[in-house]
Amino acid sequence: MVSQSFYKLFSLCLLASVIGGCSVSKEPAPEAAYESLEYPNTPRSQQQVTLHDQTIATPYKWLEQLNSEQSQQWVTQQQLFSGQQLASLSATDFIKERLTELFNVVQISAPIEQNGKIFYLRNDGLQSQASLYMQTDLDSPPINVVDATQLDSSGLKAITRFSVSPNANYLAYAVSEVGSDWSAWYIKDLRSGEVLDEVITGTKFTNISWYPDSKGFYYSRYPRTDDGYNEQVSVEVFYHKLNTPVDNDIQVTPGGYQPGVNPYPQVSSDGEYLLLRLQHGPSINNFYIRPLKQTTAEFKPIRLAAGEHRYLGSRDNHLYFYSSQKDDTGQIVRVSNAEWDNAEVIIASQKLPLADAAIVGEQLFAHYLQDAQSRVMTFNLSGNYLRELALPGFGTVEGFVGGTDSSQTFFKFSSYTTPGNIYRYNADNQRTTLWHQSQLPVDDSRYQTEQVFVETSPGINVPVFLVHSKNAKQKRRGPLLLHTYGGFAQTLTPRYQPEFMAWLEMGGSLAIANVRGSGVYGSGWHQAAIKNNKPNAINDFLAVADWLVSNDYAEANKLVAYGTGHGGMLVTAAMLKRPSRFSVVLATAGVFDLLRYQYANANALSWQSEFGLSDNAEEFQTLRSYSPLHNVTSGTCYPATLLSTGAEDQRVAPWHSFKLAATLQRAQGCKKPILLDVDDNAGHGNKTPVWLQIERTHRQWSFAFNQLNVDWLKNSEQQ
Repeated sequence: MVSQSFYKLFSLCLLASVIGGCSVSKEPAPEAAYESLEYPNTPRSQQQVTLHDQTIATPYKWLEQLNSEQSQQWVTQQQLFSGQQLASLSATDFIKERLTELFNVVQISAPIEQNGKIFYLRNDGLQSQASLYMQTDLDSPPINVVDATQLDSSGLKAITRFSVSPNANYLAYAVSEVGSDWSAWYIKDLRSGEVLDEVITGTKFTNISWYPDSKGFYYSRYPRTDDGYNEQVSVEVFYHKLNTPVDNDIQVTPGGYQPGVNPYPQVSSDGEYLLLRLQHGPSINNFYIRPLKQTTAEFKPIRLAAGEHRYLGSRDNHLYFYSSQKDDTGQIVRVSNAEWDNAEVIIASQKLPLADAAIVGEQLFAHYLQDAQSRVMTFNLSGNYLRELALPGFGTVEGFVGGTDSSQTFFKFSSYTTPGNIYRYNADNQRTTLWHQSQLPVDDSRYQTEQVFVETSPGINVPVFLVHSKNAKQKRRGPLLLHTYGGFAQTLTPRYQPEFMAWLEMGGSLAIANVRGSGVYGSGWHQAAIKNNKPNAINDFLAVADWLVSNDYAEANKLVAYGTGHGGMLVTAAMLKRPSRFSVVLATAGVFDLLRYQYANANALSWQSEFGLSDNAEEFQTLRSYSPLHNVTSGTCYPATLLSTGAEDQRVAPWHSFKLAATLQRAQGCKKPILLDVDDNAGHGNKTPVWLQIERTHRQWSFAFNQLNVDWLKNSEQQ
């Protein structure tokens, strides 16, 4: 049910939008709620470091000691201070209430079929975490095989991955706590319902690859030490036999890999080979192979060009790979069992970038992106085109998990205003049917999505999605949230996010920009904003902001910059370069100290392929030029800024946000607030409980709308 308070506020906002948008007053007063801010005291040390003959002050390096008493006391003081400021804002109860209603939508992952059984994650809406379900066939009732509410009633434990044995008798599932990248693997006998005694720990990003007889599997974990597991070195691959102690697991890889270079296992789909994917950072890897049963044989390299590769499956003595190399858009290649040195191109690079691929039965599914929108085409295993799948509209697909012996597969389709419908594809007759449809607690026909292309520099046209109400009679459609990511070849495609729907419902509009550094146009688009080219992404973002204002899609005093992870870094770097461009900045889990990010852990070190390293003189100069922590100028009036992070974030260390908050608070030259929002029970954002997502977003949106002093806030105070 939609609350009465929402209808009251929405009717006021709708009336305003007909006139000219649910907008801020002509004389914005973002400082009104913050007459005088006395930030918590942050001690400054005299520490400094010399890099390439430059002295760099590090006054807040002590905040990197997350478990020290001094750091914890400082965080507590910041939490209390920010909590007091945020609690004083207008309409926070209403915003939280509506967010809760919009999160209350059934969400199902794209199902996976194994040996006739169907597996998927399902969240009924406000359930803290998704549970894992199984159906014995298409029409059988769902069985809750791993109940997330039984793992932890508060949702602080979550199922992060799962893998089903070839005979579908066993289920391995990974559980993480408080959003941590660390996970523990459990094994369940699906026939008896018993969870086996052996628990595998010390893993982060590993997959599980089963032996063909379903009696064991391969996985990767960090070396065990007296103090736990050493994440400063590389993982190693192990074999675990079911119903035996984990301490007896057999190490498969020889060891000695450089930190940040990690091997992960994959048994070929025909059961003949063991492959190793040797990962060199997020988007570079290579493969090695040996016969599965020749356990003492040496792994031999598969000759694939430098880039990113994913194993798809084996058929008729060939191994198929997705392959993306520098300056191409992705292709599908295969190698022969008899000749690992020659990769044959099956589907060549097209004009559209190839985002992903899969094999189902005797068909290849190629998922292309056309200006960040999904298109799916099928080919036979010789690379001959069959057909393009008809998709429901303008959005994103995911799924198509199967195998060379599968006759069906599933995929999920979503858009900014569609929460995610599940479709079944029958490979025999090439027919698509709707399998599950989710319902929104809102009339999504009130909104529309369009796409524009912004020329940010000569020949560079950044695709930008614009989502807004159809009722507005002019381009300026209320507070505009400009969102980006711009790194690691990740593309922001149209998909349902309840927090964005809430922003729209409160009179705002959205702009989502795939600046350089994303993968929207393939490897070349990504390469154009890595290492010494990283400032291109920042300049693109600022150019998009300028264009939106110049073309009346946003008013200069209603522009909000929003980013998470790499995007948090990017929007903050843009704000520091042009403080007057944005009214509000919302940055979550950002990488803000680009001179020291690599020292957090081995995973962070692997980002050097994206950022470069301060140890390199040339890369240091570029990093120094845009690193948010090192580009704050004392006395400048910066936009109202809310930095959000999770105390348990082990991917992007929370000290990035701590140090930047302390630096900005000390430097701020006006009364616009600089707040640090720390969630004690959150990690990087992966598998954050629904209630915690609602809490964080409610604080962010409340902060932004109050800073913009939107008209409906005044109306809400009069209710």
